[in-house]
Amino acid sequence: MKEKIDIVFTWVDGSDPNWQKKAKQYMPEKEFADRRFREWGTFKYVFRSIEKYASWANHIYIITDNQCPDWLNLDNPKVSIVDHKEIIDEKYLPTFNSNVIQLNAHKIPGLSDKFIIFNDDMFLNAPVKETDFFKNGLPCDFLVENALTASIPWFKSLFGAMLFINQKFNKKKFIKENFNKYFSTKYGVQGLRSFLSLPYSQFTGFMSTHWVQPFLKSTFEDVWNDFGEELEKSSYNHVRDANTDIPDYLMRYYQLAAGNFTPVKIKKRSKFLPIGGEFNVIKDVITREEYLGFCLNDDSVDDDNLFDEIKNRTINLLEEKFPNKSEFEK
Repeated sequence: MKEKIDIVFTWVDGSDPNWQKKAKQYMPEKEFADRRFREWGTFKYVFRSIEKYASWANHIYIITDNQCPDWLNLDNPKVSIVDHKEIIDEKYLPTFNSNVIQLNAHKIPGLSDKFIIFNDDMFLNAPVKETDFFKNGLPCDFLVENALTASIPWFKSLFGAMLFINQKFNKKKFIKENFNKYFSTKYGVQGLRSFLSLPYSQFTGFMSTHWVQPFLKSTFEDVWNDFGEELEKSSYNHVRDANTDIPDYLMRYYQLAAGNFTPVKIKKRSKFLPIGGEFNVIKDVITREEYLGFCLNDDSVDDDNLFDEIKNRTINLLEEKFPNKSEFEK
């Protein structure tokens, strides 16, 4: 019998007047109207991609704040809306902080022991198997060290997460016990980053890609057991704070440093596509099945008129690739 693997989304409709009214109490209107909360009509195509390429998925959970996509068929027993108050203590609510939300994902009632976190801009692009995400009972991932520098966004937050990791785990011991995970040939040329980090006695940071992330529920439980006091303090941040937030990346970092993963190839796994880039590149990736998945990121487009133009072209492209309604739509 195959183990159940669930999918978890975090989602917000920033155009919702009720949500905006609530958000105004905690952030300037300019901030909650920014690109992070922009709803541009592509979410249903993510579900179509899951149905087409990962029909084995057990259940889909959407974490949201008293909202629901208007196209979602809630009569489908394979999908559930999870309100913030179901997983986050009332004293931290309302929250508009994606870090706080994802750090509590494991508290979803009925969530399977193995699950994959998606963002609403992450699509499957080719047939995938359970073993693309979990193998030997562990999440498929890669541990490639990558030095943090002060110039990167969220440096203080990520640096703080690495302090927790190095407080808990010994790098030398990890390499001794997980040599083939640290120096896996599956990492290709990227593995050289770890080789160059060998002179450093502590983990310097971990390379990440902007795509879906498989997790063990026990990882979240372990992190909360080890750093619960710090996580609770960070949870009071109603909006994201690059200086004091504990980032959701901590969960992945912990899972890696604990050796709870199976090495996987990095190349051709996913493609990050800023929609402000060359449209021919976006079209080429979406119309072929060269990558297992892609992320359509709209952060690079500030002009509303240009965004609307690109949005329409992109939706037309997604409609061509995923023309059939999924079972999750009304």
